[in-house]
Amino acid sequence: MRNFEIGPKEADTNMKADERANERAALEAVINYAIQCARETDVLGAGDALEEARLNLSRTVLT
Repeated sequence: MRNFEIGPKEADTNMKADERANERAALEAVINYAIQCARETDVLGAGDALEEARLNLSRTVLT
């Protein structure tokens, strides 16, 4: 008989944590892409305005 390092409940918890981490990484990538597009088209101005927009998006989407 095999002994598993973790049980089904722990495996489920780990899987859900991995899914949340992947979702968060994907959202961060979308935010970074949106800011990069804005920078390239000069939509929001430069520097501080873009950083403020990135912070606001991150705060809104990731919390």
